[in-house]
Amino acid sequence: MNKANYIFFILCIVVTSCEKSEIPIQLSGCTDELASNYDQYANISDNSTCNYESFTKIIPLTSDYRYQIYYEINSDSIVSKNLKTDWDIALENNLDGYHIIINSSTFSQISSIDNVPFENIINVSNLSWNWDNPNGDLNSTAIGDYRYLDNTFWIIDLGYSPSGNQRGYKKFMIESVNQDYYTIRHANLDNTEDITITVYKNYETNFIYYSLKQNLEVEIEPLNNYWDLLFTQYTHIFDSGTPYLVTGTLINNHSNLEVAIDSINDFNEINDTYISTYEFIKDQNTIGYNWKEYFHDTQTFSINSHINYIIKKNNNTFFKLRFIDYYNNLGEKGFPKIEIQKL
Repeated sequence: MNKANYIFFILCIVVTSCEKSEIPIQLSGCTDELASNYDQYANISDNSTCNYESFTKIIPLTSDYRYQIYYEINSDSIVSKNLKTDWDIALENNLDGYHIIINSSTFSQISSIDNVPFENIINVSNLSWNWDNPNGDLNSTAIGDYRYLDNTFWIIDLGYSPSGNQRGYKKFMIESVNQDYYTIRHANLDNTEDITITVYKNYETNFIYYSLKQNLEVEIEPLNNYWDLLFTQYTHIFDSGTPYLVTGTLINNHSNLEVAIDSINDFNEINDTYISTYEFIKDQNTIGYNWKEYFHDTQTFSINSHINYIIKKNNNTFFKLRFIDYYNNLGEKGFPKIEIQKL
């Protein structure tokens, strides 16, 4: 490199090194991907400008209500679906968990047997039956806290199939539970198929689901924070203590999801300024089954579309929901249609 070229090279470095760095353009806008006016180029979040359009979803329970359907609001997607007869009991799936629930979607019921050998033949016609609290309170399960009970096992009536046939009975006992697994013995009432199994916790779902009829652990529930609503039949307990099988919607209250009910204001008028006026409830059956009404004379359902449900997710985002239909285009029941909009 000659002297002239060298001087020119140095001057270029000096000039370019003295240039001011570019200042990025500041773009303010809606950065919520759920909004219709989402701006992918905005680098300053101003979500007060977001516009949220409502969307609808049909939930295909079918006319005999054979399915349980898990739904996630943000993605507007059905994240899991199973036959309601796929499982019989579910085991709490966390470090200190020990609670056990029964499958209320099949109208299952359970009775405890005390101070009697497991091998004894039990006459089910003389039993007193119990059910889980439909609000999902784990301290109000039919089985209760069994950890300090001696010589106790349970007879479970497995309820009914979608066609209305009885599914039979099983008996089981919890031999042990700890931070890692459950040990369960179960058999038919005549002591055939007497099996002891170990079910390991994995902490990924709220419950581990088990089929006593198939002697099989089954995948039912999605991962803890990947679902919000469960559309299903379940056993409701009236104030008189009478159990009744209903079709409704349960919430994932184990992920801190909560719901408020607004039967006064019009769905289209509800916005985020209403939120502070609501009382949010964590019971899993807060949405429940009262969004529809059955008329015995015509054997048809009607939607109570004036009832609005305000859903508070665990990330402090809010949605409003209402039911707008219960029939599909063929006139078949069991296809609830929901309308949802973010606030």
